[in-house]
This record gives sequence, C-alpha cells and structure tokens, in this order.
Amino acid sequence: LPVDTATAGDLLTEAVERFRPARLLLTGQGAGRNRLCLERLATNLRDFRVPDISGAAIRDSHVLDGGPATYDASWPDLEGAVAVMNAAGIPAVVSEDCGTHLCNQVLYLALHAAAASGHSYVATFLHVPLLPEQVIANEPAAQRHAACPYMPLEMSIRGVEVLLTHAAAMGAAA
Repeated sequence: LPVDTATAGDLLTEAVERFRPARLLLTGQGAGRNRLCLERLATNLRDFRVPDISGAAIRDSHVLDGGPATYDASWPDLEGAVAVMNAAGIPAVVSEDCGTHLCNQVLYLALHAAAASGHSYVATFLHVPLLPEQVIANEPAAQRHAACPYMPLEMSIRGVEVLLTHAAAMGAAA
C-alpha cells in the first residue's frame, strides 16, 4: 500500500475483497526500531509527525469518525510468535504502540472491516527496522533517530517466514 492516507484504506479494502485472506499480516518500516515489532493495538488516531507521500500532514484526527477508540490485533498468540522468532535468532517483541501514522491507520481499518463486515481473517501489523543501506545513506527516516538501528533484509524476511510458519501451525492446531 502506498504511504498515502487518502488511498491506503480503499486499496486495502480492494485487496481484502479480492483475495479474502484467512490471515492479514500488514508490514511496514518503523524507523528507530531495533527489532521486529508485532503490534497488539491500533488506535483511532492519525497524528502525522511526518507528512505522507502526498504531503498530507494530518494532526489529531480520527482514522474513522465514530469508530471505537482502539482495536486489539486479532492475530493469535502474538507472544508465542515472538518467542519462536527470538528462538530462531530474530530479535522480536510484541509492541503496544503502532504509532499514529499510516501503519496504525491501515491496521485500524483492517480490524474495523473484519469486525463490521464479518470477514473471517485475523490481522496484525509487523514493523520492521530500517535497512543498513538506508541508515548508511542517511535517508530522512534515519536522520530522525540518533544512532538509528537497522536490520538486514534477510533477517526481516526470515522473521516473516518464522511468523507465518508459526501462524500456520497455530491454525492446524485449532
């Protein structure tokens, strides 16, 4: 999905309708994070410290007017998934703060759609650290964090593989 507050929700809805997932793992980079972060909560708040790609600098606004204040991620066994990733040598943690930018917005909308329309998918958001190349190139996201942490792409990919394997095993056990 583009980092565009105006189009991300519609594109998410189109993708969910088209593919009808059983599991919806949303991913994005979280500058300043030093490990994979599985998000436990999405809030009905957009408060962009950094504008989106269209230049929108939303401040103190709801994701969805009239929507609940929060939604809990519905992905099963977040703690177990983190334990499996850590055991595989992938630094990971359950995070209570999805932020207030597009990552939070799309998770909130995904969870709202599941609750409102009866979609049967489970969902969470996985923040991944910046790449070493992004930090070395001193990209704007890296500039906002002193001694900005990073993670090699291969490690992030391996973390996603471990997470999905764990989720599949949880589905088979249910």
